[in-house]
Amino acid sequence: MSKRCFISAVLVLCLSSSLLTACGEGRPSPAGQEPGNEAAGTATAEPLKPEQGAQLLVWESKGPELDYLKAVAESFEKDYGVKVKVEPVPAIDTVKKLTTDGPAGIGADVFSAPHDQLGNAVTAGLVLENDVSSDSMKNEVMSSALAGVTYKDVLYGFPTAIDTYALFYNKSLMDKAPKTYDDIVKFAETYNDPKTKKFALMWDVGQLYQSYSFLAGYGGYVFGNQGTNPNDIGLNSAKTVEGAKYLQSLKKILPLNAGDINDNIITGFFQEGKTAAVINGSWLMASLSKVNFDYGVAPLPLLPNGEHPVSFSGIRALYVNSYTKYPAAAKLFASYATSKDNLIKRFKMTTQLPPRKDLMDDPIITQDPKAAAFLEQAKYSTPMPSIPEMGNVWVPAGAALAAIWNDGQDPAAVLTTAVEQIKTAMKTTK
Repeated sequence: MSKRCFISAVLVLCLSSSLLTACGEGRPSPAGQEPGNEAAGTATAEPLKPEQGAQLLVWESKGPELDYLKAVAESFEKDYGVKVKVEPVPAIDTVKKLTTDGPAGIGADVFSAPHDQLGNAVTAGLVLENDVSSDSMKNEVMSSALAGVTYKDVLYGFPTAIDTYALFYNKSLMDKAPKTYDDIVKFAETYNDPKTKKFALMWDVGQLYQSYSFLAGYGGYVFGNQGTNPNDIGLNSAKTVEGAKYLQSLKKILPLNAGDINDNIITGFFQEGKTAAVINGSWLMASLSKVNFDYGVAPLPLLPNGEHPVSFSGIRALYVNSYTKYPAAAKLFASYATSKDNLIKRFKMTTQLPPRKDLMDDPIITQDPKAAAFLEQAKYSTPMPSIPEMGNVWVPAGAALAAIWNDGQDPAAVLTTAVEQIKTAMKTTK
């Protein structure tokens, strides 16, 4: 993900202006706006039933995720008599595609999308509220996953997976997972050898997605009110600056410029057994299938202040298109696909972590120490802000992190400059 999530997040900036024009005059009204459409209105005590003659179209990225939804579609048709066609559309493209296909009446009834595009989708009137499973989800789903699929206090999504990052470590170099970053710094004193490209720890320093864990671990934040208030930018707050100063101090164990630390280099060094530990997401495991050493995964080590680093998380979810002709059937399918039993099936097929609290102690997770480590870190994660303004953050924040790391510039001054750039960009994209 680091690339997948980052690309989808940056895409938000490109979508902002086009999405706002999606509900022009002369186009069909969204299902939730039609008078008398009870299925799309407030939830009742009556069990949800599909409309007579309902047929559904579902969009999902090609791969095991698509195979999963095809399997669910077959069982859903058997249980409810509703035919479901599942088509491959990249999740990062579904919202953009719906801006034209939704009003034209040819869009998917249910679609998969990364949570950071939710703000734009809601603003453009493309998604219906999840009013069928909100009460049960509050008890069953991780709070960070719920926050990710909620916009302005309204629940929209049906979470399918949670992505975050953790610490991979080479067991032939580290006999156990480091508990603190101080442990890694001490290890580096005897292990590091820049001439032979041996480093104790590597991560994508200049990418806000990964470096955010240091900032937030000291109480820093991007936007206030859990990422929903664009008028409160916290990237230059005192606590964010404190986290940035600690991040800056780690250059002594990773004496490379940010531009020389990218995902390919980090992966290559770890595969070659040179780097002892790296920060990355579960997607890295596919690249480690043929390494000649055993590796482990652990939650991110504790910071010097004794706090857990707060990683960014991405929430994969299903959403119901507001222009669907069959809102009841669509909501029922999305709820069905994200039930406990079906998300266990999804985990088996995709290895993507189910964001359900009631699976934390399930043998399917506890017997997989790597998955358990990611879920443990997910407890200390926060979803990337899903408001449209987040698209203006990535580039200035990345440039600030690079300046802090490469040149040893004052974090307070550099981050204040980044905040001013973000404010200017937000004004020009309104």
